[in-house]
Amino acid sequence: MLSRGKDVYTTKRWKIRPVLKNEWDGYWRVCSNPNLLQSWEYGQAKEDSGRWKAQRLVICNENNKPIALVQVLTWCLPILGGVARINRGPLLLINESKDELQLMIDTLSVLMREARRQRWWVVQIAPEISDSESARQGLLDLGLRKQDNIPWASGLIDLSLSENELHARLNRRWQRTLKKSSNLGVIVKDVELTDERLADVLKSYATLQKRNDFSGISSELIKKMTNSQSGDFKIYLHIAEFVNMSGLNEHLGYRLIVKNGCTAFDFLVSTNERGRELEANSALYWHAIIYAKLNGCAWFDIGGLNEVTPKGIAEFKQGLNALPYKLVGEWRKFSVH
Repeated sequence: MLSRGKDVYTTKRWKIRPVLKNEWDGYWRVCSNPNLLQSWEYGQAKEDSGRWKAQRLVICNENNKPIALVQVLTWCLPILGGVARINRGPLLLINESKDELQLMIDTLSVLMREARRQRWWVVQIAPEISDSESARQGLLDLGLRKQDNIPWASGLIDLSLSENELHARLNRRWQRTLKKSSNLGVIVKDVELTDERLADVLKSYATLQKRNDFSGISSELIKKMTNSQSGDFKIYLHIAEFVNMSGLNEHLGYRLIVKNGCTAFDFLVSTNERGRELEANSALYWHAIIYAKLNGCAWFDIGGLNEVTPKGIAEFKQGLNALPYKLVGEWRKFSVH
C-alpha cells in the first residue's frame, strides 16, 4: 500500500505491458521530458552493439490510463533470469498530478513487481527523478539501495527564447569569445553525416579519449546510433572551418548533436589546436543551439555538468546560464525469487 496525502490506495490493479514501435512513438511525442537513453533508437543501438535486449513497456493505472513509458535493457538466461538496467526512466505521460514524485514511485513499484515476474534478480536503475531527501526515501522504501556513482546533472537551455534573448543570457566571457571567433573568420557549416565523415569523427574521438584518458561511448554504439535515425531521432554534424591566408579551407573541429524528440543533446565535440586558438568550440556550440531551435527543438541539454566535470569544461558550460537539474542517482535491488 502507498499513501498520497490522506488517501490510501494500491497499485495492485495497475498493469504493465509491452508496446510496439508505432504505439511507443505516439506516447513518446507526449512525454514532457524525453531523453536520449530512453529513446527507442538508443535501445536498438544497444541491442545491435552488444548483449543487451531492450524491452519497451507502458504502465497503466487501474482505469487503464497510460501513466508512464519505460525502456528496460535486460541480459537474461532462460529460466534462470538475469539483470535489468533502466537509465533515466520511467517517463511520465501525464502532467496533471500535483505529486509527480509519488507518481514516479508508484510506477517504480509496478516495475519492481514486473522484475519479480520476469526473474530480474538484479535491477539497476538511474530513475528520471530529481534529487531530494523525499525521493531518496521513496526509493529506499521500494528496497532499492543507493550506489556510489556520481548522480547525473546537467542544464537545459530554453529554446522558446529568441536568438537575441539566448545571446543575452550568455555571460560576458562567452559573448567575447563568440565575437572573437566571428572576427577571426571562423565558419560553421551543417554537413551530412556520411560514412566517411563518421569515420573521421570516430578517429578524432578516439584520439581525444586517449589524450584525456576517459572511456566515453564506444565507437560501435555510436555507429549503431547513426544507423537508427528516424523522424524523432536525428544526429546533426556541424563542422568549423577557417579560410587561411593561402585561400584554403582549414578544418578546426566538429560537434555532433542528437535531436531526440523535442530536446537536442550535446553529444560529441572535438577541436584541434588551431580551432582552440580561434575559439571554434564556442562558435560550434552557439551554432548548434540556434540550429536546434530552428529545427523545432524546445530544449538544448548541455550534456553533463556536475562536481566531477573538469574545471575548464565546467566554467565553459556554466557560462551558458542553462537551467540546472540534478537526478537522484543510481540505485540497485537484488531480488529473491
